Amino acid sequence: MPETSLAAVRKQVHLAVAWDWEYDYDFIRILERQAKRLGVQFLDISAYNLESTLDALKSGALVIHALLDRASDTNELFFPLQQLLAEHGTSIINPYHISQRTMDKAFMHYELIRANVNVPYTIVLPAFDEARKLDNVLIKELAKLQIPFVLKPANGGGGEGVVKSVYSPYDASAWREIIPWDKYLAQEKIYPKYLYGWRCWFRAYYLFGEVEVLWWDDEQHLYRMLSESDKPRIKFDDMVKVMQRIAEVSEMDFFSSEIVLDIHERLVVVDYVNDQIDLRIKSRHYNGLPDVFVEKVAEKLLHFAKAVAEQ
Repeated sequence: MPETSLAAVRKQVHLAVAWDWEYDYDFIRILERQAKRLGVQFLDISAYNLESTLDALKSGALVIHALLDRASDTNELFFPLQQLLAEHGTSIINPYHISQRTMDKAFMHYELIRANVNVPYTIVLPAFDEARKLDNVLIKELAKLQIPFVLKPANGGGGEGVVKSVYSPYDASAWREIIPWDKYLAQEKIYPKYLYGWRCWFRAYYLFGEVEVLWWDDEQHLYRMLSESDKPRIKFDDMVKVMQRIAEVSEMDFFSSEIVLDIHERLVVVDYVNDQIDLRIKSRHYNGLPDVFVEKVAEKLLHFAKAVAEQ
């Protein structure tokens, strides 16, 4: 078949999203609806159509211009999809090798310091499996941290393994047994300023060059939209610059970070790079994101994919 005829019968998809987390269902439906409105070709790839999608890609019957992979980090069955699409020149939103590098909080900590990003004073501790007891040098270093301090594993997310209040170096040494194979970060506790009775704790989102910020109560895990009048009071413009620096360091296009405006008026990044953004919606989950914000995220993803296809 001539190349021009072959191109005519290929199915062209602007954006594909691979997913296997049940709570992504609402986000996928939002993407479908937004794609129809914007005239963008969208494909959701789940365990049900993964094999047929791979077959169509291998045969040349399907072309995908951009992929958002929300599955291969937890389900290895999806990993061949990203590999195959990368070989075909598809734009991978946060490629695997970049995502894996930024997941290491210990690595990112030092990278962000070099980029002049404010981060908590931190001492990196070896994995429990590597050192069941900390040596005297590390114990003395930990003693420099104001009590209580925070302990978190270098890898992973969702709060797993995080201890918000540690009261002695010896407790820190013992707590590492929660995730014994991972390094741990012992960090100074950051205390937020209060505005309107709210903690100045934020989730900032880097969306293909644009930055969006939401209030996020780290204790109740509840989100609020940011108003225009809030922006000068929380140093929004400076927050945008911080997110741009993180994007440069991480080489990521689509991620979130936790930023605190502390009692000393500093913007401190306390959670560096979250690749797999939680996109549950408020109308279905009490601690989800505002629906209007998730709609905006979906729209930005689709515009990005369409622009990639038109290049």
